[in-house]
Amino acid sequence: MTALKRWFVSEDGTAKVGRVAAKTLRVRLDAVWSELRQACEPCESREHVHQLRVATRRTLAALKAFRAVLPSKQRMWFEKRLRRLRRAAGEARDLDVLTIRLTQTGESRARRQLVAMLSKQRTKSRNPIREQHEQLLDADWQGRVNRLLERLHGRRSQSDFETFARRRFKPMIRSFFEKADRKLRDADEIHELRIEGKKLRYALEIFATVFPPRIRAHCQESLEQLQKTLGDFTDHASAADRFARWAHSANAGSHRELLIELCRDENTLADVSRRMFSTWWNPSRRRSLRRRFERTLRRHSA
Repeated sequence: MTALKRWFVSEDGTAKVGRVAAKTLRVRLDAVWSELRQACEPCESREHVHQLRVATRRTLAALKAFRAVLPSKQRMWFEKRLRRLRRAAGEARDLDVLTIRLTQTGESRARRQLVAMLSKQRTKSRNPIREQHEQLLDADWQGRVNRLLERLHGRRSQSDFETFARRRFKPMIRSFFEKADRKLRDADEIHELRIEGKKLRYALEIFATVFPPRIRAHCQESLEQLQKTLGDFTDHASAADRFARWAHSANAGSHRELLIELCRDENTLADVSRRMFSTWWNPSRRRSLRRRFERTLRRHSA
């Protein structure tokens, strides 16, 4: 629950939506800027790139959650820049994960050569992040953040946060379970469920005051477990795809056979992860999670 504590904004449910939106976005936008600056340092760690991607996703989720009370022009400006940052950090993070995985799977000379090649790609992958940082400095990121939040604080919304939260959260629950109740037949459907689960988990952090702490903790735990299991599948499937493309590229050279072997290994691990998830994500667990969400919302609507 550490992540929830970091991102959770404590406010009474009767607070005005504009006030909660401003506090929520302040936490997230400041986190994006902090992680972006550290990711641009010459000796940055892999973790800052990872946390930059996490912060951009959570901030985009908050912009979507509070869409109704945000000035559209300013909201769209931030959404556009955050998506660019997410893509840049995503490529760098994927290469980090792949390098770690390859380092842990063996110590042969061929593997060391592949790691060296990936390390060069990792170094280059930081350049788009630094370019985004320079562009946002020129665009006065901090000034734009302050102006957006000042407008929110000055907005006279008659809606209290708890009423607003229930109204926004209900369709997210429906969207999640529409995908969760399907048979997951291929990687695309699994990926879609993971994205919906991530959106619901981030929304739960934003609208936390709607839920009693015990129920919120249980729902958060279930969604985190779903993300971890699906994340394992996604990482293996993504690695298999990258190894396959690399094996069939012109620069595979003498590494082609090893890359094909690595692709097979990752596909096997992806299949194991998918089966583990299917066993864990059974009908009983889905019904239990749905009941907790829906009963809480009904209770607070009464």
